[in-house]
Amino acid sequence: MTESNETTPDFKDRTLGLTIFGVVSVLIGVCSALLVPLTFLSVALTKSVAGGGVDVRSAWSASALYGFMAVAFIWLGIGSIRARRWACELLLSLSWIWLLTGICSVVIGILVVPAVMQEFGASEALPAEMASLVIFVTLGVIGLLSVVVPGLFVLFYRSPGVAATCRARHPEPQWIDACPRRLLTLMVVWVLLAVSALLMPAYNFFFPFFGIVLTGAAGAVLWGLVLAVCLALAVGTSRQASWAWWGGLALIIAGTLSSILVVLRFDLKEIVTLMNLPKDQVAMMDTLPTLDGWVMALGTFLVWGTFLVYLMTLRRYFAPSRLAADDR
Repeated sequence: MTESNETTPDFKDRTLGLTIFGVVSVLIGVCSALLVPLTFLSVALTKSVAGGGVDVRSAWSASALYGFMAVAFIWLGIGSIRARRWACELLLSLSWIWLLTGICSVVIGILVVPAVMQEFGASEALPAEMASLVIFVTLGVIGLLSVVVPGLFVLFYRSPGVAATCRARHPEPQWIDACPRRLLTLMVVWVLLAVSALLMPAYNFFFPFFGIVLTGAAGAVLWGLVLAVCLALAVGTSRQASWAWWGGLALIIAGTLSSILVVLRFDLKEIVTLMNLPKDQVAMMDTLPTLDGWVMALGTFLVWGTFLVYLMTLRRYFAPSRLAADDR
């Protein structure tokens, strides 16, 4: 029996909660879908702004992300309303990732937002009280959307009563039954990494490659390869294929070395220049604190290293015997 299949004979019915959280998920998806036309509307309205306004590349990248979020949250929300186990397990995995990245966003916000507001306040003669209020509201919104909301999703969907309710309403076997919860989370991570490749047109397809930087067409080809590899790893992970674990290990090690070598060779201003960002975004980057290459290398190592440790803990799920059994 897998982690996601554990139920108890007596449980609290969570049908109402499944409906409420499902509706919230659908609403998140609808809001994401509405952001797609609004993004292109902002491009049209800011064409005459000095500095070029909203960049078209950024608009296409953002729209791809919003479109993915819309499909995912609406699809999973409907699944939750219908009390489908696969939807609840996927929402739980997605919410854990959302929560962990959200905590990182709050930490980054605490470090960055005050510095940006200080620079902006000095240039615009903004009163100190108003600047403090903007900082407080900004960090509050980040905390609400990045920590509180996903935290509530995690608390609800990890409840044993949720799995028991779904199993009582749909006792027939489902594909999710054979996939342990932690492995399912890894699969979601690979899918999200694949989706992140869709954002790269906004950054001139900036691709760190073992101490050198590739952009433009060369970067686009490599990001397309990354997208395909991550999707393949997601499929292989769902099947508990041994090659998926080794492939993930190779990708993480290669990504770590490539990123660290680039941040040690290029400073932040050079990296921003290679990304060919719009002038207004470059100006905003200039307000951020300057980070030493070794600091960025350490941050890169911590992020990729954490992912590597997580992958190592899942090695037992990718035993060769499992792959042989699947092939028979």
